[in-house]
Amino acid sequence: MSTQIPPIEPNETPVVVPATPKEPSMLYKIFVGPYGVRAGWKILIFIAVMFVMLRLSRPLFRMLPKMDPKGPMTPGISIASEFFQMTIIFLATGIMAKLVDRKPWGYFHIPLNKAFGANFWKGAGLGLGALTLQLAAMHLCGWFDFGVLQLHGFEILKYGAIWAFMFLLVGLTEEGLLRGYLQRVTTDGLSFLPDGWGFWVAAVIFSTLFAAGHLGNPGENKFGIVMVFIDGMAMCVTLWYTGDLWFAIGNHMAWDWGQSFLFGTPDSGYLALGRLMAPSFHGPALLAGGTDGPEGSLLVLGSEALFFIVTILLYRRRHYPLIERKETRPAEVVTMTIAETA
Repeated sequence: MSTQIPPIEPNETPVVVPATPKEPSMLYKIFVGPYGVRAGWKILIFIAVMFVMLRLSRPLFRMLPKMDPKGPMTPGISIASEFFQMTIIFLATGIMAKLVDRKPWGYFHIPLNKAFGANFWKGAGLGLGALTLQLAAMHLCGWFDFGVLQLHGFEILKYGAIWAFMFLLVGLTEEGLLRGYLQRVTTDGLSFLPDGWGFWVAAVIFSTLFAAGHLGNPGENKFGIVMVFIDGMAMCVTLWYTGDLWFAIGNHMAWDWGQSFLFGTPDSGYLALGRLMAPSFHGPALLAGGTDGPEGSLLVLGSEALFFIVTILLYRRRHYPLIERKETRPAEVVTMTIAETA
C-alpha cells in the first residue's frame, strides 16, 4: 500500500513590500514640499488674503476720521485704525491656519491660552523699566528734563487706560504681522538650515521690513530707523527664548505707553494727545533723541542690551519649537504572496 503525501500548499501569508514611490511631477515639486504648500507660496497667499480683505473693507476704512500726519496722535482715531489693522492680520492668519497650514492658531506665536500670562507681564515690566532707566540716565547727563504734570485727577486714569489699550493693539498688530505668521512659516521653510539658522534669517528679513515701515514717520531720524531694526531683532530674541510673542507684546505695549503717555516723549516721531508729562530735550539729537524721542538717542542701545541680557537670564534656553526637515514621503505599500514571488 502506498502512502500519498498531500501536496504542499503555497503559503498565502501576505507580505508587505515597500514599492518604489512614484517620482512627483515638476509642477508638484514647485508648489508642494515635505510639509504641504511651500513657504514662499504661503507668504504670497497670506499677502493676497490681506490685500483682498483690505480692498473689501475699503468703504468702511474711508468712514474712519483721518489723522493729521504732522499733528499729535488722537486716541479715538488711533484706536480705530489699529483695531482695523489688527483684525485684518488676525483674520488672514486664521484663514491660513485653518485652510492652508491646517495648524492650530497658537502655532503662529500668539496662543490664546497664554494671553496676559507671566510672559506678558515680564515683558511689560522690562519695557517700562528699561525706558525709565534710560530717561533717568539722559536726565543725569543733562539731555532730558521730565517736566511737569499736564493731567490731574480722573484724566490721568482715563488717558492712561485709553493709551494702554491703544498700545496693546499696536503690540498685537506689529508683532502679529512681522513676527507671527510670516516668521513661523519662513522659519519652517528654511528648516533645512542647521541649528535653527532659518529662524534668524527670517528674523533679519522681517526686522528689516519692520524698520522700513517706520521710514515715513514724521520726526524719525536715521539712527532711530537703525534702532527699530535692532528692536525687531530683540523681540525675535524674546520669541526664541520664550516660545511665543506674549513677552514681546507686553514689552512693545509698555515701552510705547511709557513714551507716549507716562513720560510724554515722542514715540518714533509721534506725540500723543493726552500726555501725563511735558518733558524737554537738550543737546545734540544723537544724544538727546531730538524729534524721534528716546529711540533716537545713543542711550537706547543700553535699553536694547538690557532686553537681550534680561531675557537670556530669565529663560536660559530656547523654548521656540523648531521642526526637523524630512524630504521623504510615505512609501506605497503592496501585498504579495510567497507563491507569487517564487
